[in-house]
Amino acid sequence: MAKKPAAAATHELPPAMDYAQHEATYAGFITFVKWGIVSMVFVALSLYAFIEAHQPIIGALLLLAIPVLIVGVMVMGSRRS
Repeated sequence: MAKKPAAAATHELPPAMDYAQHEATYAGFITFVKWGIVSMVFVALSLYAFIEAHQPIIGALLLLAIPVLIVGVMVMGSRRS
């Protein structure tokens, strides 16, 4: 087998982990999961209203509430920064 050149041992070490970026990514992931769960609850409630309760207007309003809440959270979030 060929020997490795001596210059290969002097390569740079990987940079240290950026903990601030890691924490920001984790917080974003948790926020995404939280709002995903909230939107799935609205979907389940609207499906219940459509199918079991025979209230299509309430079901439609619950489905329309999802994008309204998303836009509201985005607008309120941008005002805080």
